[in-house]
Amino acid sequence: MSGDIQPILVTGANGFIGSWIIAELTKSGQPVIAADKEFETRRLQQMLPSEKQRLVRFISCDVSDDASVWKVVSETVPSTIIHLAALQIPECRDNPVLCAKVNILGQVNIFDAARKAGVKKVIYTSSAAAKPRGEDNAPANLYGVFKKTDEEIARIFSQEHGISSLGLRPYIVYGFGRDNGETSAITKAMRAAALNEDYTIPFRTYACIEYVGEIADIFCRTTKATWEGAKVSDLTTQIYSVDDILEAIYHCVPNARI
Repeated sequence: MSGDIQPILVTGANGFIGSWIIAELTKSGQPVIAADKEFETRRLQQMLPSEKQRLVRFISCDVSDDASVWKVVSETVPSTIIHLAALQIPECRDNPVLCAKVNILGQVNIFDAARKAGVKKVIYTSSAAAKPRGEDNAPANLYGVFKKTDEEIARIFSQEHGISSLGLRPYIVYGFGRDNGETSAITKAMRAAALNEDYTIPFRTYACIEYVGEIADIFCRTTKATWEGAKVSDLTTQIYSVDDILEAIYHCVPNARI
């Protein structure tokens, strides 16, 4: 790993978006601290060319454990933290206590470690699920409630400790490696089409559909930007229906059985 460039710390490094972001960061020679609770690096190994793997240092970190987070941040002294570690909608529904520890306490631990170590910039994944919706004009599930809480945590740490943060709100993200979460069905449908297999998307909706390569590019470009305060931003407002996606799949793979 290069010794003259401060590393960027990425939590949730083994995940779908995390692996894409790390691969994109290393293209420019940026050293990365890839932190995750367990060393299951299947996606990262598939994404990273062998000559870029020297830029990545893998390290174990449980974001729900403040001592674990502080150890990583204090020892690596990153220039920026990209905080992606979180559990998704199905896990939040089935195991809300664990998910509150990871999704909310994890956010507090990351920002508090940044405060103590003097890291001035944190970029994190919020979610479109944090936005109010429906007749209650509120998040529709616990995952959304947790992500909205994360935005408020970032706001307070900015006001009280001067940490600049950016919460980016992906919608339905598709691409290679998306095999987990409620909306991974879009990617699974594309895979089935390519393999000429049967697949049924288990929902119908209108939503923003985003390619993971573009999401990774946005995250990486924000590491070079400067701003003050706690910002939150959607990543797109372009709306598609599932039927639009199916039509695109049929156009690319005429014999698809979906």
